[in-house]
Amino acid sequence: MKEKLAGSTPPAFLSFLLAFSVSCLVAGCAGSQARFESLRDSASLRQEVVSAQGFRLLLLERSRLIEQGGHVHVYIEGDGRPWVAGGEVVAADPTPRKPMALELLVQDERAALYLGRPCYFVGVGDAVCSPQWWTSQRYSERVVQAMADALADWLARRPAIASVSLVGYSGGGVLAMLLAERVPQVRRVVTLASPLDHERWTALHGYSPLAGSLNVAKLRHWRADVLRQAIFGTNDTNVPPAAMLHALPPGTEVLVLPGMAHECCGDQTWTSILGRLNQAAAASP
Repeated sequence: MKEKLAGSTPPAFLSFLLAFSVSCLVAGCAGSQARFESLRDSASLRQEVVSAQGFRLLLLERSRLIEQGGHVHVYIEGDGRPWVAGGEVVAADPTPRKPMALELLVQDERAALYLGRPCYFVGVGDAVCSPQWWTSQRYSERVVQAMADALADWLARRPAIASVSLVGYSGGGVLAMLLAERVPQVRRVVTLASPLDHERWTALHGYSPLAGSLNVAKLRHWRADVLRQAIFGTNDTNVPPAAMLHALPPGTEVLVLPGMAHECCGDQTWTSILGRLNQAAAASP
């Protein structure tokens, strides 16, 4: 994904690209929706839409296990498709064609919740959903607080849940790190192929800076009662591990998977990786 501003592009070409992006959106929407519904239904997930900070957010929960209480895994999606046409035009809808975090949730047999991002899947046509929320301000204070409010409200309605693990894929991992500081029930954060220093990440690829977004690498104070685990892939050219290790909060456990590119999980299954993470968590003091 080649994210950059298109201000120097001729207006006629911009009009063509915009029309192209809209046509692609219409053509791909049915397939994306079918994939989403198939994943949702295969795991018997209950769908809910909640409001927070003026946004609407999608929630999908594995109700049967969640009702038992205890610990819940909360999955957060990646950045999807903020730009189209080779990064020259802002997407009309950032919803991912392949919802990787949802695919990981489906493989996870534990109690789980899919926590949507503002303007993803639902609400993209709402007046509040201007493109800034999935481009430059995708990790902004308002976006993070909206997700924190939505999760806090969901937890308040389920008092039997004692603790939460946040699992974030790609940009969802950035949001997971930030959310953990605001939701007291969070005890663990797992990031997967996440650009935890978005300033270095955008510079590395020549993308437009994410002005207005919070940067994990710039934070200096972290909760001491949260276990943090970061997964990277040796073949990930989108988020190279070496470019992100400096951004990790102190004490973060790092797992670098041989052969894994930006999409999870190389030659390993997500359930096997979860098992390794759980073993590491159990061994932590």
